[in-house]
Amino acid sequence: KPHAMGFGHGKYDLASAIPPSFDPKKAAHFFEQAGFKQIGPDGIRVNAEGQRLSFKITYGYTIWTPRIAYLKEQAKQAGLEFDLNLVDGSAAFKFILEKKHQLAFLNMGGGDIPAYKEYFHSSNANKPQTNNHTNYSTPELDQKIAAFKSEFDVEKKQKLSRDIQQDISDAYVIVPGYMVPYTRDAYWRWIKFPANPMTKKTGAMFNILGTSNFWIDEDLKKKTLEAYKKGASFEPVTIIDDRYKL
Repeated sequence: KPHAMGFGHGKYDLASAIPPSFDPKKAAHFFEQAGFKQIGPDGIRVNAEGQRLSFKITYGYTIWTPRIAYLKEQAKQAGLEFDLNLVDGSAAFKFILEKKHQLAFLNMGGGDIPAYKEYFHSSNANKPQTNNHTNYSTPELDQKIAAFKSEFDVEKKQKLSRDIQQDISDAYVIVPGYMVPYTRDAYWRWIKFPANPMTKKTGAMFNILGTSNFWIDEDLKKKTLEAYKKGASFEPVTIIDDRYKL
């Protein structure tokens, strides 16, 4: 992602934003200024009191473990330890909402117009059951968020949005993550869908909890299962739809 608040909001987004570079030497410099000047036998920094430079990363899905494990190995270059704290699914989000985490690895969805109050207003900071996961706020940011919510002039609202995103990016309270600008689905041959099955914002073709457009061919399903029982197979078919490729 280019910056802390993601992308996809058109002119509400800060177009000039770039993700901060990975710089272990620069990180080590700041860690030393914070008192973590010694390197332990395992390569992790410690301060004069023997406190390790270590933080737990809370996350909710096993599939994310290899990705966070990679971050763990990269962090060692600066003498920083990440302790992986896998909490299952919705329990992880509840854990984070209750502000029990040190660091959190998660993603949040939104609409065409960004939402800032729930994430960065002081009324939601340091309070459980709110989406201000970072507990970050400033009086100046409060003023901009209030102005953003009450502004009806689109150009002024977009300008305020970019200003807010700049403030959040400058605070470095969110580390931009990775982007997966595609969806990949596997399906049995009896699942059918129209010639144009997706829109630009479709997250998954066969999402039964969202807006999807597919159906089941019962006759083909019966024939396929009969063939399966007899040990017969069909050639796999791959369809690549790149109409909305970035």
